[in-house]
Amino acid sequence: HGSEFGLQLYVRRVMIVERCVELLPRYLRFMKGIVDSADLPLNISRQRLQEDRYINQIRKWITRKVLDTLGDIQRDDAEQYLKFWEPFGSVLKEGVADADYKDKILGLLLFESSYDPTNLTTLEAYVQRMKTNQKDIFYITGESRSVVEHSPHLEAFKAKDYEVLYLVAPVDEFLMQYVFEFQEKRLKSVGKGAVDLGDENEQKEAADKLQTLQEQYKDVFELLKEKLDDHIKDVRLSNRLTSSPVCLVGAENDYSPQLERLLQKGTLPKQKRIMELNPDHAIVTKLKERFEKDPTDTLLSDYAELLLGYGLLAEGSPIPNPVRYNQVLADLMTRTL
Repeated sequence: HGSEFGLQLYVRRVMIVERCVELLPRYLRFMKGIVDSADLPLNISRQRLQEDRYINQIRKWITRKVLDTLGDIQRDDAEQYLKFWEPFGSVLKEGVADADYKDKILGLLLFESSYDPTNLTTLEAYVQRMKTNQKDIFYITGESRSVVEHSPHLEAFKAKDYEVLYLVAPVDEFLMQYVFEFQEKRLKSVGKGAVDLGDENEQKEAADKLQTLQEQYKDVFELLKEKLDDHIKDVRLSNRLTSSPVCLVGAENDYSPQLERLLQKGTLPKQKRIMELNPDHAIVTKLKERFEKDPTDTLLSDYAELLLGYGLLAEGSPIPNPVRYNQVLADLMTRTL
């Protein structure tokens, strides 16, 4: 709460305000201390504090000093910095919304990563480890490390040994509304848009293969889109899957499922996702064969629902209708046993 943070403000050793919130930005609300000024009147009012240019200067000076000091600790004493980061890192992350200090704050942030399960990494260290043909910094958001590190969205990245940041703190969803690049490298979610990994030849080869196959799947994909119209805006083949049959992704500017759930308490219209299918998976190839034998096969609707449920469960999202999903699953098991 606003009243619970702020520095003590003294004027010529007389205390004027117990907690002066004007002296600190909210993202430094963990700071305690005293400011003693000889240049303010003893009877300064609350309104004047909010408007005073001198107070503004003090605030800027304190902010810069605190961030520089944190940078020195991070550089010289990693263990000590970690002690600060554990309780206050999430609060500091809010500072990326402050345009004046955004770059400084980005340098101070620590993230979990696929590179090292036991240590956190800075964005700078990530950039230094990037592959020679890698243009983007890749990340995934989710509820916990254990959920995201098994996500099907990561399969192609793991196969080609690309590092991915795990953004699993609740504040990270807010963070990514403000952070689009670092050191001229774009930050890209592995759960949005298309995936381009490898050198230019590998990328072109993968794109050509998918385009040729996509044409063969066109009719069955139209059927899936029709059956899942409430949830899916498109169906396409995937180059991010190696072992899973399906995953759900967003367009570049869509919210992540976690952020959508956080905002759902408002009046946001529900976003439809893009269903991506793995052309090398037996479920997908057999689905196509079944459709080609009989496009009116009523089982195709059941398979569509199961694929949607599979994609949602794999990313840690709830299924829209668990009762219906269980019914379809039980019917299918009964038929095949």
